[in-house]
Amino acid sequence: MASIDVHANTESKRSRWPGERIAALARDWLLRTDPERLICTGRLLTAVFAILAIYLDPTRPNSLLYESRVVLSMYLVLSVGLIIFPSRRSFDSPAHLFIHVVDAAAVGWLTSLTNELASPFFTILPFVILAMTMRWGLKGATLGALIALSVQLIVGLPDLLDGESELNVFIMRSIYFVLIAATLGYFGAYRERSRQRLAELAQWPRGAVGEDRVSWLRLLLEHASRVLGGPHLLVIWRDQEIGSGSIAYWTCGNLQLVDVKSSDFWHRHDPQHHAALVRNKENLNALCAELPELSAKLGQTVCQVSSAAFSTIRFRGCVFVMSPSPMPDGSAALTQIIAARLGAELERIALIQAALSEERIRLARDLHDTVLQNLTAARIKLKLVGEAVSTAAKAELAQVGTVLFEQQQCLRKFVEDSRATEEGSFTRLGQALPDFLELLKTRWNCDIAFSFRAAELVVPTWMLHEIMQMISEAAANSVRHGRASRVNVDFTAVEGSLNLEITDDGSGVSKNVKAPRPASLSERVAGLGGQLTVLRTSPGYALQITLPIKQEAHPCIQ
Repeated sequence: MASIDVHANTESKRSRWPGERIAALARDWLLRTDPERLICTGRLLTAVFAILAIYLDPTRPNSLLYESRVVLSMYLVLSVGLIIFPSRRSFDSPAHLFIHVVDAAAVGWLTSLTNELASPFFTILPFVILAMTMRWGLKGATLGALIALSVQLIVGLPDLLDGESELNVFIMRSIYFVLIAATLGYFGAYRERSRQRLAELAQWPRGAVGEDRVSWLRLLLEHASRVLGGPHLLVIWRDQEIGSGSIAYWTCGNLQLVDVKSSDFWHRHDPQHHAALVRNKENLNALCAELPELSAKLGQTVCQVSSAAFSTIRFRGCVFVMSPSPMPDGSAALTQIIAARLGAELERIALIQAALSEERIRLARDLHDTVLQNLTAARIKLKLVGEAVSTAAKAELAQVGTVLFEQQQCLRKFVEDSRATEEGSFTRLGQALPDFLELLKTRWNCDIAFSFRAAELVVPTWMLHEIMQMISEAAANSVRHGRASRVNVDFTAVEGSLNLEITDDGSGVSKNVKAPRPASLSERVAGLGGQLTVLRTSPGYALQITLPIKQEAHPCIQ
């Protein structure tokens, strides 16, 4: 508490310092001033003081003094006119370039009338560069410097060739204009970059995916990296409710996500402690020494590291920004904003997943209490009816009972999975799908052949359920519409995607009919970010489904 009071007193004393108060008032006044009016006022003051200067101390040659006063009077009239009738164009409109060319032309005319390179009116030329930098940033500074150098060359060339060369003045003023352009160009570029960053920060991605945590993190970290200028990002956070956490590393468009459940790890690497300690690559490597998945990627040269902590009701974490080159001014503040936003997004996604889990459990309970009970009652009634009918009818009823039993088992599995929902659960395709495909054979009385060239592929449990629904719908369409007796299902995994090819020996579609795309199946594939392609319509029907997969989602340290 004492340290907080000392800090508060220090801030109070600093705020009472007269110089800082005056500087703050001047800064606020300038920022509230209309920049167009500021430029017009500067032009007017320049013209007024130029007339005053030439009146008090006439320039040489005296024979051209009258012409110089006429030019200055015309420039004064132009300045007053722009004050009374300001341009209605936007501040950065290219139309203002004409006025600044007129400024440069007026200054060039005056300098040619008043001792050329030695003319005092050459000092007005930087006003053109300043005004153009305010309007167009780095481009304006560069163009303004070119205009100033051109005016100096046009005015000074006769002076350089008249036998009394003032080459030293020409060289020094030229480098002066270049240095002014470079300095002002830096501030113009900084302003443009700040404006661009704020615009990108305001376009923070919305609509995080409720269950695909990796896609959600990839979207957020890609946007954060773009705002910060493309550095590497390391985000470490701990769930304070369950004691575990995660570490995400983003570099060059790739995301590496590691779930860490070891309490000892979090005891040694508290996120908020690291926010204050990590400032160089050595400390950063110490953090990742226990994570072989990340330490290999962090072996590249890191020039600068900045960090910012975040804390929410449930999560506590830290964001590290690692750049191979010096980061521009303002990156620390942006890092704090991004850290706070990531913490809020983590909290939000946790609430979404909790709501989804609660809704899934409620739905499972309702299914158990209604549909499953009704299916059980229907099977019992079929069994009783079967005892009183002929043998042929018994076989038909037995098939209906088998179908009901299969549906009952599917619903029961859904209920059990919902009751035991576990975030981040994964399944191997080669272990889960064969039994399901055997079940489809019985259901549709159709031979279903399948091959797994992706048997070891690991996918999230929710994605496995979606794949099962796709195969089930495709098999149903083949039997009901194409009267197929055989369906072939082929799985192939390529880098970053899963290819599922489903073909049948049915009647297919007539060549004169446009190839139909199963509407429900297309919507399900599109919902997963995949693509559905009709490979063949006759003889038989063939579909290819391509789904994006992210195998980096399941590594976990115990």
